Amino acid sequence: MTEPAHTPGEAYTLDGIEVVELWEVDLDFAVEEAFREGASQNPETTRVEPATSEDVKALELFQGLDGQDVASIAPRCQSICAVPGYVLLAPGRLNTKIFFVVEGQLRLYAHTGDKRPMSVADVGHSTGLRSALAAQPANHAVIATEVSRIIAVELSSLDELAKRSHTFARNYAALLASYLRGDNCLNVGTRGRAESVRQGYIDELTLLHNQHWLDTVFPRLIGRYRMGDKKLAIVAFAVNKLDEITRQHGIGASMRALETIGPWLLDQTRPTDILAIDKNRHFLAFLPDCDLDAARQLAGRLKAAIKAVPIALPSGKTPATTNVTAAVGIAELESGMNEHAFLNKVDALIQKSLKFGGDWLSESLDEANAPGTDNKV
Repeated sequence: MTEPAHTPGEAYTLDGIEVVELWEVDLDFAVEEAFREGASQNPETTRVEPATSEDVKALELFQGLDGQDVASIAPRCQSICAVPGYVLLAPGRLNTKIFFVVEGQLRLYAHTGDKRPMSVADVGHSTGLRSALAAQPANHAVIATEVSRIIAVELSSLDELAKRSHTFARNYAALLASYLRGDNCLNVGTRGRAESVRQGYIDELTLLHNQHWLDTVFPRLIGRYRMGDKKLAIVAFAVNKLDEITRQHGIGASMRALETIGPWLLDQTRPTDILAIDKNRHFLAFLPDCDLDAARQLAGRLKAAIKAVPIALPSGKTPATTNVTAAVGIAELESGMNEHAFLNKVDALIQKSLKFGGDWLSESLDEANAPGTDNKV
């Protein structure tokens, strides 16, 4: 098939389907040759069909409804089987639907040519409610980034159902609340400072998720991965000798270190990785669909690269910088492990790395390990 002429990053029509080239709009796919080849040979085509009652009953929004209500709403919903690159919503287009992700993943971009998404909607998430309620053209794009199944629900059909069903009205209110809290999808990549901070889940200094996010949203994320039997790994680290920097150069210098490392970590990780800083000033990178081997590779790269990050220090009229190292711990979510056990384990691994001098990677809590046996990078 001849490649259609189009502007890089812009949506175009291929066999009647609006798509974008993922490697042009997303850093995650820019270097994935295997994905590029697979996508070009993918025999799947996007299908848009009427949703069935079973499709609707599976959505949390419609839990508890009787069969008659479900049957009445199903014909107003669509089941969309989307190929990678399929554009569900483009900037400037009027949106009237909520998109619920049943399989696969959607990413939201401020513009289709942006290299990093604003948010990721995976299984169990939804998007579109804000723009549909505003009844104005959307200011972002919604793109499927893998073979996905989405249930699209017309917003206009929900008001009528809410008037006659108390159960649905309660579910609808819960959905609205999730959008107000910002946990209907995962915020990743670049973020607008003012908007994100207002949501209460972003640390203003580093622009990463904060302790409030870890306390309120992260448990639900863990629950989804446990229910779906999916892999989730974590790379966490403490900036070595941060207290020493504070003692020698003041609190402003240590804050500058944190402020510098937050955006640096964003640039070092994938758009789908979920980044946070906890109350102990430990940096956390959650790696969806990754095992311990993937975490080990990222940890080794971060541990080496952070040594070259210059941290500005106050030094009279002469600019001065220093460099830091990282005490790193890595772990993989285990069967039956809750969010507290997961975070406690990686915290203990960080403490072990600090015990061994700070410039260290720990992945086992076995105290019998001598320095050198646990530092596998």
